[in-house]
Amino acid sequence: MGSSAYLTVALAAIAALSLWFGIWPLAALALAFLVGGRREPVTLVSDAIAFIGLAGHADPLWVALLVVASLAIREHDPRAILILFFASIAATFVYVDWTILTGLLAVIATVRAAFAARRVLRPA
Repeated sequence: MGSSAYLTVALAAIAALSLWFGIWPLAALALAFLVGGRREPVTLVSDAIAFIGLAGHADPLWVALLVVASLAIREHDPRAILILFFASIAATFVYVDWTILTGLLAVIATVRAAFAARRVLRPA
């Protein structure tokens, strides 16, 4: 694991802790650097770590579904991190219902995982 992988995991941990404790500006800063990650296994792990930080304010069932679906896709989804980035900025100024946001992200990730599985399981 290279030094960039350690940096990615460290930024994900900072984002997760900031999301968990409600330190929105720091979460937005860490998420800004996670948006454009490479397509590596470390990036998938960092996405999952950042999503786990949502459990501090969202329903853990939706968070678990989001984590499982995002790992099942086996692909870094910068859109989900970008949505969390903008939600963290918004949460600095207004109330954000993190359960609804996490639920929507989980549904989108689950649909993407279903389509990815359908592509893999399609007979030749």
